[in-house]
Amino acid sequence: MQSKTIILPESLTAENSRVLLQNCRKALQRGPLLLDGKSLKYMDYSGDAFFALLADTSEKSGYKLTLAHFNDDIKFHLQHLKKPKIPPKNKVNQNFLERLGENTILVARSVAKIFVLLNTCIYWSLYGHFDKGKSKFGGTAKQINRLGAEAMGICFLMVALICFTMALQSSFMLKAVGGGSYLASGLGYLIFAEISPLLTTIILAGRSGSSIAAEIANMSVCEEVKAIKAMAISPVQYLVVPRFIAMTICTPILSFCAGIAGCLAGFLIAFFFFDISFANYFQEIRDGIPPILFLKSTVKAVVFGWLITMISCHKGLTAVGGADAVGHATTSSVVISISSIIVADCAFSFAFY
Repeated sequence: MQSKTIILPESLTAENSRVLLQNCRKALQRGPLLLDGKSLKYMDYSGDAFFALLADTSEKSGYKLTLAHFNDDIKFHLQHLKKPKIPPKNKVNQNFLERLGENTILVARSVAKIFVLLNTCIYWSLYGHFDKGKSKFGGTAKQINRLGAEAMGICFLMVALICFTMALQSSFMLKAVGGGSYLASGLGYLIFAEISPLLTTIILAGRSGSSIAAEIANMSVCEEVKAIKAMAISPVQYLVVPRFIAMTICTPILSFCAGIAGCLAGFLIAFFFFDISFANYFQEIRDGIPPILFLKSTVKAVVFGWLITMISCHKGLTAVGGADAVGHATTSSVVISISSIIVADCAFSFAFY
């Protein structure tokens, strides 16, 4: 491959070395480069950096860098020019207890930040209306539509299919022991106590939670959050609170409606396998579910929705880097949200039942 020739100017200084370095690097990335120094008579400290960076680019690209027609003084100077080497960072070997303690501290700090974020959102949602310094922002209705209304289809479909499958599997055992009349009450209790709030919020964590994390993380990476702070606007009030209110409203409604869809799916099994009428089926559900169960289900759904919102917003606000940071924030928010929902559900099971 024929070398490209670039003739150096009479003096190589900080004023012209930057543009010249860019041109030389582009040429080296495409092929061999010949630097003609017949006109070069003077160079300052930036000349050393110029040739050192070109040598590094030549090593990485694999194309040869050739110097020709330099005078004796500059040639002698370049021959004794040494490329500085950055010493490798010493790795500290940590034992199991040290790694465990470090990870525990990181988790505790994240939990504390999420708790502070939750308290801030509750303040702006309840008492912030009486704060004279509060800025007037909208967007809650838009977030209700995006995070809740647009997720109705997938939530209702998934809960209905899961409940249909559970009713079908339960029907074989109940039919064998002659307990078909208990299908409606048992299935209804299980749907509103466990399946509906748990499965609905898990779906919302993957659908709405990832949307929240990706949107806010992209704003953090593009420094839009810093711009909001520069305008003396609270990012929590502007970005987090509308999503917090929207998820607080949408999650219990979606959970209850998804439970109704699950009961309707179970009715198909009750009708075709046990010949139970529609009126008798829902009468059994009403008799088998205590009213306090709906309150417990609502509390679980609201808390699960808070977990999704706080974790997703926290991951979005703390995202640092480029496009990979957005993907990492989105993935980690979904994984941590689902894990937190399951852990919280276990805690609620001990507390409520």
